Amino acid sequence: MKFFFILIIFIIFLIFIILRDYQIKKKKFKLNNALNSNFFIQTINNLIEENKYNLLEERIRLREIDAYGNEDYKKWIGNPPLDEKAIVKNIFNGSKRFKEGIPYFWEKVILKKFGSIELFFEKWRSYCNENPTIDDEIVGSTRKLETEDWFVFIASQIEKSCLNLIENDYSKTINESYKKGIRFENYCMQILKQNGWEVKETPNTGDQGVDLIASINDLRICIQCKNHEKAIGNKAVQEISAGKLFWKGTHAILVSKSGFTKSAQQLAKSNKVRLINEYQLKDLKNLLFK
Repeated sequence: MKFFFILIIFIIFLIFIILRDYQIKKKKFKLNNALNSNFFIQTINNLIEENKYNLLEERIRLREIDAYGNEDYKKWIGNPPLDEKAIVKNIFNGSKRFKEGIPYFWEKVILKKFGSIELFFEKWRSYCNENPTIDDEIVGSTRKLETEDWFVFIASQIEKSCLNLIENDYSKTINESYKKGIRFENYCMQILKQNGWEVKETPNTGDQGVDLIASINDLRICIQCKNHEKAIGNKAVQEISAGKLFWKGTHAILVSKSGFTKSAQQLAKSNKVRLINEYQLKDLKNLLFK
């Protein structure tokens, strides 16, 4: 009887030890998940913050605007594979799905920071366990977070940063520049000068469609600057193409804040006119020889 009583006490004690160890392991697991979750979101947000202006420029560059002012961001958002194995295969094969926009930023900046796809998804799964919902900036709603939502999450964080920048800091900076009476072509001229170009303005009358002439070494670039709300059409392409001949330029550039119609893009290609936005001016020399 005494032995049986001791055995019961031992079993109860053993169960207590097992339950205690289980609770400790459970707490450690939760703590580890929380730490991984915090590391994941902090790393993502830090990388976005460090690159926010470049991301916004890329967002504008890849934006397509039709003749009616409708904006299309498909190139910017992209469509990468969501499965880990498919991602590895696509990256290894040099897939075009990671060549531009948000997918490019994920591979070249975010994935590089994490060091491997395995580690990225390990941290991502920890984040999912700690955060069951997502504010989906792409579709504009809050919903349950799924493991396959890694790209929607990254894209939403980047979109949130870009939209905040447009609404606050960035738009205020640009608006104040224009309030001081700086015309768009002067703004473009300043960027060019800051990047080593010698720039001259053409006369207001008889400019033949050319606003600026930028020179460096043997290059003589004829530039027309367009600050319109709607996409730029064929007329501007025809003007700068003719203006290049008149001013004996080596290249013709059309700069627009609002993009170009598809028809203008086709005409520009056949007339060897380069279509860019103002953010690309700082890298103009490299763009000319791509």
